Amino acid sequence: MQSGPGFLPTFLYYFVGTTLIVVLLIHQGVGNSALADGSGNPFTVGILFGLLAGGVGAYFNRHELLTIPIANQKAFAQKLNTVLAETGFTEADRVEQVTVYERPIPSRFFSGKLFVQSVREGKPYAFGAIAACAILAKAMT
Repeated sequence: MQSGPGFLPTFLYYFVGTTLIVVLLIHQGVGNSALADGSGNPFTVGILFGLLAGGVGAYFNRHELLTIPIANQKAFAQKLNTVLAETGFTEADRVEQVTVYERPIPSRFFSGKLFVQSVREGKPYAFGAIAACAILAKAMT
């Protein structure tokens, strides 16, 4: 199974995107130099918003691999389905040994997908956005 972006690529994605949007808004859209720093440079404000958005975005949207030790495969599958149903996840797709779970719209855009592979080296594991993995880890332990 492929792994998704970690902290740094996710941070850069949000940082660059937010910085560019804020700089363009201040420079073109608003045209108010009071929103820029004292010298009228919109990049200072853009970078500050970029750092904030990059940090928050990377914290909540980086991906994590979660390995869960189990004793009984059948009991684990039942508990997994119950936990995911309680948290709003439904099975969206199944590819080979990987089952894809996601939430319904609009919460799907904020939590991302959760990928669960039945067994890898004797242990099942899940992969997805950190928020989805944290919910699963807390409920499964």
